[in-house]
Amino acid sequence: MKRYFFAVLLFINICVTAQTDTIAHGLYRWKEPATSKAISSAILFEGKSHDFKWIQMKANTVSSLKELKLKVAGDEELLLIVKSGLLKLVIKDSLYTLVCGSIALFMPGEKFRLKNDDTSSSSFYTMRYKSKLPVNKLRGDTAGGSLVIDWNKVSVKTNARGFRRDFFDRATAMGRRFEMHVTTLKDGFSSHDPHIHPHEEIILNIDNKTEMLIGDKKYNGNAGDFYFLTSGILHGVKNDGQGLCSYFAFRFE
Repeated sequence: MKRYFFAVLLFINICVTAQTDTIAHGLYRWKEPATSKAISSAILFEGKSHDFKWIQMKANTVSSLKELKLKVAGDEELLLIVKSGLLKLVIKDSLYTLVCGSIALFMPGEKFRLKNDDTSSSSFYTMRYKSKLPVNKLRGDTAGGSLVIDWNKVSVKTNARGFRRDFFDRATAMGRRFEMHVTTLKDGFSSHDPHIHPHEEIILNIDNKTEMLIGDKKYNGNAGDFYFLTSGILHGVKNDGQGLCSYFAFRFE
């Protein structure tokens, strides 16, 4: 029987300036973490925002055949998105296999185990956040509690611009609404005309290249990069590469 290394990832809130600065709208690049440990991480952005007391996005890499034992802090939620590789997730005695593009949303205090089941390192994003609203665990549990979604099981809807995959649209312990979907655009197409809305939004490039208008400035993102869109900012995204491009969009209220 193989023996696997167990690592504990502690979600500790350290009071430093970076955590209290307001996150600016703009482009945030993927940072490749070093792979010298069982898990290595790099902060992509961190701070406060219109809807969040604190939010942090990290790039993480897990070495081959390593297993992590994790717990979400009682005043946070955690979103996990698989970037590459193959991960096994155990939550409440249920086992899930997470391929690239699969996600898991964990409610406050949730415990889980994560294992890299690939022969090489696997990468994933984690987004931890604290709402400005009081934590409402009953609201999160009533909406379904923690959830896991396999990329291969999300239905694909075709439209004139490309495709769309709807992952979830629900309340959580941290907010009244958290909506997440994937848009796939054809060459040169935009998802919609430039527009504004009161809620914040995060765009994560899955593959290929995008051009994003934010305010009066254009940014060019590659696979793995993020756009952070603040409340009320004019924005619009289009496929800036050759072939199809896909991106996650998260919206909060």
